[in-house]
Amino acid sequence: MVVLLPIDASQASLRAAHWVAHYCGDRSALRPLLLNVQRPPLQAWPDSVVGRKALEEALQQQGLAIVEPVRTLLTEAGFEPETLVRLGHPSATILEVAEEHAARLVIMGTRGEGVLGGFALGSVALRIAPAAQCPVVLVKPDAVLPTEWGVRLRVTAPLDGSVESTSAVRRLIELAGLLGSLHVNLVHFQPALTLLEAVLPPHDDVLRSWSDREADEAIATARQLLADAGISHEVHRLAGEPATGIARFAEEHQAELIAMATHGTGRILPAALGSVALKTAHLSRVPVALMR
Repeated sequence: MVVLLPIDASQASLRAAHWVAHYCGDRSALRPLLLNVQRPPLQAWPDSVVGRKALEEALQQQGLAIVEPVRTLLTEAGFEPETLVRLGHPSATILEVAEEHAARLVIMGTRGEGVLGGFALGSVALRIAPAAQCPVVLVKPDAVLPTEWGVRLRVTAPLDGSVESTSAVRRLIELAGLLGSLHVNLVHFQPALTLLEAVLPPHDDVLRSWSDREADEAIATARQLLADAGISHEVHRLAGEPATGIARFAEEHQAELIAMATHGTGRILPAALGSVALKTAHLSRVPVALMR
């Protein structure tokens, strides 16, 4: 199973690598692919083919030097990582390599520096997670890492009743063999009533929004999927601002991963992903897996 780790010189990138290094499952079944992306030289410089080739070789060596500490870390942890340096645009190259190597998971640091700089949290999610064919795990430099992932893992899975959030649960189940024995807290958040809704006479749509019926509809399919897969799970219905509430819930329930939908199709509007998933990833103390 190929796990792609885009690597730059940032602490976030190193933290993501440590997450892989602490894998407690069958390490022989996991093949880390370490990728560093170097921006190619401008077409107009250098003038000579020889000069351009020398520059590209220098960039290759620079990329290998950046990847080497992570390669050593994972080798000492018992893995046999493959290293790859590519010249190109970072986000597009990461997506290409993930598809070429049929990666099952992309694990990457956020708020990176160096060549992958610009991978502020929003940039990563908006450019990579919605377009990737596999889940993308975002790891912050100070992320609290799971202690026994690969054997057991506690997951918070937010649901909003959409097809995408149900699909995220399906993707999570598909990864159970990699993640280990799961306990999943399904969380459905109902937004707080607006001032207008609070003062006006009740309408059917408002009443339905605040009924258990909506929550049940949002959760029923995901709950059945987990039950059919034999995965331990609980259901929680909460009210309030979703992103803040999800991050707080995950911390209070000692979640080790938040798995949620990107609501993306490859060209997502910032309002959709940014409104909940990005904010959750920004607030979360644990890694966040974004699923198409």
